[in-house]
Amino acid sequence: MRYRTDELAAGELPPAYPPLTDDFVTLTVWMTVVIGVIFTVAGVRAGQRWLIFWGVLTLIACAWYWIYLLL
Repeated sequence: MRYRTDELAAGELPPAYPPLTDDFVTLTVWMTVVIGVIFTVAGVRAGQRWLIFWGVLTLIACAWYWIYLLL
């Protein structure tokens, strides 16, 4: 049995469309900022340089994203 190109088969879900806003990306960046702060604070308190490095790098990446949005 053939279907038209705009017709869905029985039980088939419609295609997923990307969100029309950037809210999901903004939420992800804010969550990443929180994780970066947690990494940095935990690294300083535990004396772990690698954790401080990844926390600061995460915060720099988030700052770079916000600067990119402003330009």
